[in-house]
Amino acid sequence: MKRPSHWFERGVKFSKKYFFWLLKNPDKTQQKLTRYFPLGYEDTLTFSELNVERSGVLLFAYTSALLSFIGFFGLYLFLFFASMLSVLKIDTVPLALLTLMLIVIPFVTMNLIFNYPRSYARNIQIHSLGDIPEILSYLVMYLKLVPNLENSMKFAASESSTTLAYDLRKLLWDMEIRVYHGVHDALSHFAIRWGRFSEYFKRSLHLIQSSLQEKDEVSRIVTLDRALDVSLEGTKETMNQYANKLHQPTVILYSIGIMIPLSLMAMLPAAGLVGIRITLLQMFVLYDILLPLFVFFYTRKILLSRPAAFNPSVIPRDHPALVGIPVKRRLGGAVAVGVFVSLPGFFLILLPSLFHEETSSVFFDFLQMIQGINAFFPAPLFFIWGVAATVSVYCIGVYGPYKKVRDDIKQMENEFSDALYILGKRISEEKSPEESFAYTAVTMQKTNIAEMFRQTSYNLIAMHTNIHDALFNHEFGSMKHIYSDRIKAIMRLFVEGTQKSQQATSASLIRIADHLKQLQDVEKKIRDMLYELTSTLRTTIVVFAPLIAGVTLAITLLISTILTSFHSNNISLSFTGLPLSFSENAQSFMVENIRPEFFVLIIGIYLMELVFLLTRFTNGLNEGDDKATFLYSLGKSMPMSIVVFSITIILGQYFFMQILPSS
Repeated sequence: MKRPSHWFERGVKFSKKYFFWLLKNPDKTQQKLTRYFPLGYEDTLTFSELNVERSGVLLFAYTSALLSFIGFFGLYLFLFFASMLSVLKIDTVPLALLTLMLIVIPFVTMNLIFNYPRSYARNIQIHSLGDIPEILSYLVMYLKLVPNLENSMKFAASESSTTLAYDLRKLLWDMEIRVYHGVHDALSHFAIRWGRFSEYFKRSLHLIQSSLQEKDEVSRIVTLDRALDVSLEGTKETMNQYANKLHQPTVILYSIGIMIPLSLMAMLPAAGLVGIRITLLQMFVLYDILLPLFVFFYTRKILLSRPAAFNPSVIPRDHPALVGIPVKRRLGGAVAVGVFVSLPGFFLILLPSLFHEETSSVFFDFLQMIQGINAFFPAPLFFIWGVAATVSVYCIGVYGPYKKVRDDIKQMENEFSDALYILGKRISEEKSPEESFAYTAVTMQKTNIAEMFRQTSYNLIAMHTNIHDALFNHEFGSMKHIYSDRIKAIMRLFVEGTQKSQQATSASLIRIADHLKQLQDVEKKIRDMLYELTSTLRTTIVVFAPLIAGVTLAITLLISTILTSFHSNNISLSFTGLPLSFSENAQSFMVENIRPEFFVLIIGIYLMELVFLLTRFTNGLNEGDDKATFLYSLGKSMPMSIVVFSITIILGQYFFMQILPSS
């Protein structure tokens, strides 16, 4: 089946169609290709399997830079003429920043397009190397049962749906059309290709090849176990080194992304005292655009250097719990909930603008009450709650079932290794398969996996079928409702092993059970390595960041109120004996440009962006690229963080306002 075209390929095609004139000189184009693209770039394009050429990448980069320049130049002209015609009040600082962006953004865009194939190939590499334990497991388990290298490669390629398995299938096809001189030559080529990224994988593949040269069964099994140990120990050691190097990047992320920006927020109202004019637009650009962009690219850089460990298990699309999820309806419901929660915010903000003191005394008293409420309960909190409610309702409603399915699969795989050991032991006692399956089901009762063994025994006894049909028949097979690829692959190995002696099958099952336990132990150790870091980041997301933001905002609102009160009463301040009066810039900052509640809105947006980015970061560290787990975690973290943020602001404003003298 032909894969869908990548957006990068569509961008290159678009550039060739409409902007071919940017590279109309062949000689200069060749010079640029030689200068900008090193020798390894062609290998990167081949590895990424992007159907593009170097000249197409260069043209797409120039096109992107040109289009970004045109877009920002149009925005610049609009704001400039709006300022000249007094339609908008825009200072020289925003215009200067926009001029800088007009120069910088096209170059940044061009550089991102240049380097995208590298980052895309790196992403494929990370995902592919995360498939190594699974592929090696299938190779080793099959070879322990049947010492046939070609069949073991076919088994691993057919049972795995990973990226590395796709490359293994391509290798088998090349072997069929005589690209390689036999299976050993093909596997050696495979080891060299992936050995550039994982020396442990390369050594494991060579050990697998050498196991077939062993003269006795015991030496062969020992060599195969060694091949698996090399890979698992290498994976664990690489992840351990990565975890040890995460301390400094995490400190930088915590300080620059959270502590310093929130601390500076408390100083902004005092900036007017020294004549610094800070507008709402500047604060929005800094806190809600530039800082989140820094956190995004910095965390992305850290995640791209994350070594591959164990990729999350694949969630099948045909699972009954996932087929009937009404995604669009739940999205509409989530938006409706968010709008409903936000309505009081519109009410509290618009009413004071619609009615004035000339209105009836009842309305005037009502407006006074609203303004009093707003002093302790900022109206923008409702908008923040609305967004948080929308995100939470949608993410939990849509991705909660995915999370449950994945947890069930993990639980079943953890139980399966114990059940497999019991099954192997029972068969080694020369019991029949149906009796062995029944005994395993009774022993493993009250577990998720027990039903599969009970159903297999029933099929063998009541329907008088063979083991393959008892397990894999499309109508009544016990594996019909098992959605773990690992369990299915091992049971297929069991079916193939039954063609040999019963004693050999039981021994293989016991070895496979030990092998699964070893895999699970390594996975657990890797998660334990990252637990301290990820748990600290999760606590920061849910508690510390919103707590610091709430306290800082309460202090900010207190300072703003005091300064405004001094200004309204024509009070001058003096510092170190030097009188300092409020300038027009200070008055504009405190009275006209930034109302105190807008601080809450800007920091609330910033906090929600932080929750999104740091949840993505912690999930990427712990689970890899797992969209379902990430969005489910986001749905749980977002409302908890906003609740802490809101309670801190309300209590902080209440207690700080008590220290203000009554006017």
